[in-house]
Amino acid sequence: MYLSWLLKNVIYRLICGNMEIQVSDIIYDSRKNVKDCVFVCLKGMNFDGHNYLADVIGRGARAVVVQKGAVSLPEAGNGVTMIEVENTREALGEMSRAFFDYPERRLKLIGITGTKGKTTVAGMLRHVLEGAGIRTGIMGTIEISTGRRSFPASNTTPESYMVQQYLNMMVEDGCQAAVMEVSSQALMCGRVFGVKFDYGIITNISPDHIGPGEHKDFADYIHWKGQLFKQCRVGIVNGMDANVIKALEGHTCAVETYGIRENYDKERVINPADVIAFKTADFYDYYAENIRILKDNCSIQEGAGLGVSFDAVVSNGGASCPFYLNIPGSYNVVNALPVIAVARHFAIDERIVQNALFHVKVTGRCELLARIRGGYFILDYAHNGKSLEAVLETLREYGPNRLICIFGCGGNRSKIRRTDMARAAVLNADEIIVTTDNPRYEAPEEIIHDIVDEIEKNFQADPVLSKRVRYTVVEDRRQAIRYGLGRMQNGDILLLAGKGHETYQEIKGYKYPFDEHEIVKDIFMDMRAELPPLRYSQPPKPIQNGYRVNTN
Repeated sequence: MYLSWLLKNVIYRLICGNMEIQVSDIIYDSRKNVKDCVFVCLKGMNFDGHNYLADVIGRGARAVVVQKGAVSLPEAGNGVTMIEVENTREALGEMSRAFFDYPERRLKLIGITGTKGKTTVAGMLRHVLEGAGIRTGIMGTIEISTGRRSFPASNTTPESYMVQQYLNMMVEDGCQAAVMEVSSQALMCGRVFGVKFDYGIITNISPDHIGPGEHKDFADYIHWKGQLFKQCRVGIVNGMDANVIKALEGHTCAVETYGIRENYDKERVINPADVIAFKTADFYDYYAENIRILKDNCSIQEGAGLGVSFDAVVSNGGASCPFYLNIPGSYNVVNALPVIAVARHFAIDERIVQNALFHVKVTGRCELLARIRGGYFILDYAHNGKSLEAVLETLREYGPNRLICIFGCGGNRSKIRRTDMARAAVLNADEIIVTTDNPRYEAPEEIIHDIVDEIEKNFQADPVLSKRVRYTVVEDRRQAIRYGLGRMQNGDILLLAGKGHETYQEIKGYKYPFDEHEIVKDIFMDMRAELPPLRYSQPPKPIQNGYRVNTN
């Protein structure tokens, strides 16, 4: 492909060489084969591609793209084309779109951002679209699926070149739509620069990812979340969240709102001027009402577990429609509303949406793994204070005998997370088991010390808490899970928080296998002599290792 074609939508300066050369690929990692390619120099927290210019030129790169002011430019005549741009990350995004011939133009593209709920909304939406016969690819925290191929996800949103490559694979695999989680980091770093979304969804915004290498402050975080609404045709937003309204400043898309009607009546977050600006009806465009908590409800199919039902209403002349979710909590009702909104834009029959939402399960998101001794064992990815508080409050709605929480905090991340998660646990759980998460390059005992210190501060501030809440430290996460399972009694809910879908534990630069689904299964195998006999409504299906846990 001609270099001039790749750069046709980029403002650049030709330092030396020829624009009418052909390059075989775009490379941004100096460790890869660069022969006959164009190399784009990216700058990160711990690396700078400009430091490898001499190396990639020596290994046969035909052209290099550098950022203005990043290097002392060599003199012309070295045989390599050199291009200077204001921002190499944005240039990479536009070049990648051109290289793969703008695949988003051949897909209905839905981008989802927000502090919490992105993965759940993405999973629900894909399930609904697929249920309607619309082949749908997905890019997100759990996995990347292009329709016929699947790849592990290393970031919520991959680098711009990979975004375009995966979208192109989706087109090749016959997808008609693509669902994509879009992190604030991705928006800030230009990973979706230039991408045009048909629909943009924002779930909620609370402080997160603030610190070195992330966002400088909460205002910066909100700003970059709002960038999605300058890149989409229709924005579908959580009208109950005041920070979401801030993120919409300067939006260029049509806006639709969703929320829970009961909350809307009690405390109207959107003021009348905003309602007029967004051209909404008297209430949210899509709202839920008559929310009902379901526990071991056998009146609906497959109902033995924790769930929720609600009625969804379209304000502009739409009828009320009942929905059931086989996952717990009112916050999942809020997650379902933008899915219902997008389904309406796709003209999907409500019965298809009802069926898909009832059967959807999202790995590691308030996931009921098993019933044990009459209690419920829940796995969730909650890894910050707001997320942990939300899931604990949700589980409390089901009236557990005791609410037990196992959690730790990741290393080399803002210490605010440790205080926030400790506070959320001590204020909402009856029993806490503090353990490790992904310590990375920090000592696990130091992370645990910070968590315990915050728990003790809360005890000192409120002596009643110290009498009501029990906490234990079990540093080894596998043993913490075993200890927690061993303490479960009839009516308890045990929440294992922090890792969810992850299948590894990151320690000192290495990722060690740590799949909590498999670990729980192994612990059950060890404990099975202690457990009451398993009862099946139908003969159990054999699985590997010959043991199956009954989750009904």
